[in-house]
This record gives sequence, structure tokens and C-alpha cells, in this order.
Amino acid sequence: MNRGSSHLIHWAGDLLLTILALCLSVPIRWLPPRVLPSMSRWVGSALFFLHPRYRKRVVHNLRLAFGGEMDPKGIEKLAREVFFHLTLTPLESLYGYLHPPERFLLKIKIEGEDHLRSALAEGRGTIALGLHLGPFTLVGARLALEGYRFNLIYNEGNYPKFWKRLGKHQRRLGQNPIPLKPISVSLKKALNCLRRNEILYLIADEQQRRGGVPTPFFGRTAFTPPGPALLSLKTGAPILPMFIRREQGVPEALVIGPPITVERSGNLESDMEQLTIAFTKAVERVVRAYPSQWAWLNRRWKQPKGSLTVRGET
Repeated sequence: MNRGSSHLIHWAGDLLLTILALCLSVPIRWLPPRVLPSMSRWVGSALFFLHPRYRKRVVHNLRLAFGGEMDPKGIEKLAREVFFHLTLTPLESLYGYLHPPERFLLKIKIEGEDHLRSALAEGRGTIALGLHLGPFTLVGARLALEGYRFNLIYNEGNYPKFWKRLGKHQRRLGQNPIPLKPISVSLKKALNCLRRNEILYLIADEQQRRGGVPTPFFGRTAFTPPGPALLSLKTGAPILPMFIRREQGVPEALVIGPPITVERSGNLESDMEQLTIAFTKAVERVVRAYPSQWAWLNRRWKQPKGSLTVRGET
């Protein structure tokens, strides 16, 4: 694909995403939040049948993870629930951005806040380990309402204009979005956030094609971004898992886990590997607890050429 064609596709994608967001914002402004799960149930079911490519990918990933624990019917039922939660996330994000906090965001309780307070008391900032589970886009908005300084690194991907518009909403709700690229700039800003003793939100639950650390994930080797581990080892900032869980389709609680730690050996590369393995185990525990709420679209176990597996992999 030439550069001109690629630019045209990205421009069209930006336009379609903008139109879709505008169309959805009209009914969402007037509907009560309890209607969102019903809307997502219908849209998710439609996407499950009308988008065979993503349906097959989700089913394939679920078989890799749970094939020894579930029969095909169980896998398909779980895949349907995955599509329900996938479509619910953008609706909840829009609702949170369009309505006063007391109507939606403040109804999400916070569990484990003592872990966050203790981490920040050390004065070296906190790395919030995020994952694509539930309404992950609202973690920062909810914590900002409690007065926490919240920064997040995001990848603009193919639709930079859409992400810039989304960034305006995030800043309005007290968050500080940082584009991933250029890497040198985002790294400098990330280090400054931690020096100011703020929260830095990093999502590290997807496959990294280059430079990923081989880690066990559901009994298979997955190549995981080492960014949270490297920043933690360099700065001393603790890593705390953070996610919002749903109960019956409603955002129930923002869960903050205890710090993820490993015994340091003094070898940075070895310590980074062990800490990446440790936080990947923490991600797996959360996904196992709420499997339908995680986005199973990423090719999490795709192996780069010439890669090595993890010792002890099953």
C-alpha cells in the first residue's frame, strides 16, 4: 500500500470514528446508565455474527487459554460475552465524558486505595499496571476525581486525529495523556511524572513484536512489553495493578492491587525479566477471574521469528 492510499484510509477511519461518536453521543446524553448494558448486548450480538474475522480470533484465543478447561459450547458462550463487554467499553467511556461525575463515575467505588496511598508515600511515584479489561479508559478519570495526578501513555495508532480529540476529554477530566511516539519524548515525560510523585498508567497486556520479554501466559509463551518493569527498576516506583471490574454489566469497583515485587539480583536485565514475568502473572490472575471482560482480540501468543520459549512452559 502506498503512502497516499494509507493516508486516505486513515483519514476515512478518523472521519468514521468521529461520526460514530457523534451519533452515539446524542442518545447517551439522555439515557440513564442502566440502559448501556442492554444496548451493548444487542450491538455485541450483532458484531459477533457480522464480523467473522474478529469472532474467529476471539474463539481461537479462548481455545488456546481454556481449551483444556472448557468444551466448544462453553468457549462460544464465553466469546459472546466478550463481544458484549467489548462494545460496552466505548459506551461507558462516552457516558463518563458526557455526564456529571455524580451520575456515573462517582458511583464506581475504589477498593485497595490504601495500596496506592502507601506507594505514593514513598515519594517515587507509582506505575499503574493497566489491562484491556472492563472500562479501562475510566481508571484515570475515577482516580482524578479523588485528587490524584494521573498520567497515561497511549499509542495514537492509525487515527491520530481521533486520539487527539479523545485526549481533550481526558484532560477535561483531570488526566494527562502522553503520546507514545516519539519514544524519547514520552520516556522523558514518564520519568518526570514519577519524579513528581504522580501516577503513570501503562497498559502491558498485549504481544510485543520486537523487544518483548518471553513470559508464561496461560501456559504458553507470550512476548510482553517490559516498560513497566524497566521504569520501576530505574526509578524505584512500585507497580500496582489497577482495573475496573463490572458486575452484571455495571462498573462496580476500581480495584487497586498490592505492589508487584521480585527479589533483586543486581543484574538489570535479569531483574527486568523476572519483574515482567511477575506482573504478567498478575495480569493472568485478573483475566482468569473476569475472562469475559478482557479483550481477547490481540494475538497474544504470536511468536516472533527466532524467538525462544520460557523454561518450564507447559
